[in-house]
Amino acid sequence: MGVSVVLSYVILAVLLVILVALFSSFRPSATQKITDNLYVVRCIFVNFYAYVVGTDTIIFDTGISENFAKRGLKKLGISPDSVTHVFLTHSDFDHASALNAFKGAKVYLAKAEVPMVTGEIPRRVFVYNNKLSSFNALKDGETVKIGNSEIKVYVTPGHTIGSASYLVDNRLLITGDLLRISRSGKIKPFLMFMNMNHKQDIKSVEMMQKTIGNAEYVLTGHTGFYKLPSK
Repeated sequence: MGVSVVLSYVILAVLLVILVALFSSFRPSATQKITDNLYVVRCIFVNFYAYVVGTDTIIFDTGISENFAKRGLKKLGISPDSVTHVFLTHSDFDHASALNAFKGAKVYLAKAEVPMVTGEIPRRVFVYNNKLSSFNALKDGETVKIGNSEIKVYVTPGHTIGSASYLVDNRLLITGDLLRISRSGKIKPFLMFMNMNHKQDIKSVEMMQKTIGNAEYVLTGHTGFYKLPSK
C-alpha cells in the first residue's frame, strides 16, 4: 500500500472522528407539543418550531427535508398548508431546505444574511447556500406583528454573517445556531468549526444574555428546547 493511500485513509479517519465529536453535541428534541400553541419538529439532527396564532401558523426555520417537515407537522395535527409565515434564523441547508413545502408563506430573514442567499458570499470556500428569490429582509430590532403576537428580530452574527434570533411575545426566544445548551442547562456558543466567525458568535451570545435570562423558553436548532426556571 502506497504512502499516499495510507495518508488518505488517515485523513478520512481524522475527519470521521471530528464529525462524530461534533454531531455528538447535537441533542434535538423529539417532535412534540410544548405548550398550547407551540410545537417542535425534529428533522433528523435539527429542530424547527411552529407557533399557532389564531388562523396563522408561524414556523421558525424549516428543517432539512420537505418530507420530514410535512410529516412532522402532520404528526402534530398541523397542516403544512396552514403555514403563513416562515422566519429563518439563517440560510444553512439544514434550516432552510424545506422552504418549498410552504410556498404560500411569507419568508423573513435578517437583512445581514441576504448576501448568503444571493450568492455574493460563500458559506465556505466554493460552497454556497441555496439562493432565495422571494423574502422579506428584517433589520436588527425590527418587530413583525402577526395577529396578536409580536416577533422581534435580533441580528446575532457569528454562525453565519446574518444569523438572527427571534423573541416572540417577550417569552419565546428562537436562537437557531447562535448557541447550544448543555445537559445541565448551561448556555454555550455554537461549535467553533461550524461558525463562520467564532469570536463574533461568542460576542453575540454575550450580547443576548439579558434577553435569554428574561425568556420563558429558549428554542435552539440542535439542542432542543429549554424551559428556564421560573423567576
